[in-house]
Amino acid sequence: MIENKKQYERKSIVDNKKYLISDLLRFSKQKDNQIYFDPEFKLKGRGAYCLNNISQLDILFKRKLLNKAFRQNITQEEYDKIRQEVNKWVKMKLKENQTLIK
Repeated sequence: MIENKKQYERKSIVDNKKYLISDLLRFSKQKDNQIYFDPEFKLKGRGAYCLNNISQLDILFKRKLLNKAFRQNITQEEYDKIRQEVNKWVKMKLKENQTLIK
């Protein structure tokens, strides 16, 4: 028998369209109300997804959409910290010759 692996989809909080999980980036809210960037999809907690695309990431941080997704106010310092983590991850992926979706 051949097993069919189901490909899961999630909604991007930027444009509210469904995408395959492999095309998305995840942000996780832990029980201590801290928000973390979760590129490995391994952290527990409530998740919010954004398309792995530079323009959508810019919109996410410019419009502060994580506030709405997690129903809490997130300080500018936290946004800056998360943005630095995302930028570091993007640079690492570009070095590995994995391009972002355009």
